[in-house]
Amino acid sequence: MKTYNLPPSKASSILEEPAVAYATGSYYSLSAQSISKTYIKKVLKLSGLSVTELIKLIPISIDTYKRKSIFNPSVTEKILEIEEVYRRGLDAFGESFHDWMAADNIALGGVKPKALLTNSFGIRLLLDEIGRLEYGVLA
Repeated sequence: MKTYNLPPSKASSILEEPAVAYATGSYYSLSAQSISKTYIKKVLKLSGLSVTELIKLIPISIDTYKRKSIFNPSVTEKILEIEEVYRRGLDAFGESFHDWMAADNIALGGVKPKALLTNSFGIRLLLDEIGRLEYGVLA
């Protein structure tokens, strides 16, 4: 029987720096940790999303965002997904990736790619599309 090493539950383990998290490439284990508002603000800067846009994507209210400085793993997971999309896109296409995310896209059903950040299926679709564009596969 195959066993999986699940990350230990650590209340003191809080993600603070996006660059460190991205460098590890281990989003699975990082998603079980709490995340700081500092980290979220850095992802906001990276993505160019407004706080209002982000609140529509993560499982908390604007009041909770304003009140708290540490957020639970469900928020961490969503922030890491958003960060992964933007890092991959910006690495591949530079700052023009922000324009691509905000423009209607025929290949994605005529929606703005940014609109697909709402759930993990949309995130997967975005990552697949970025990968195809990186390698010049247009169909």
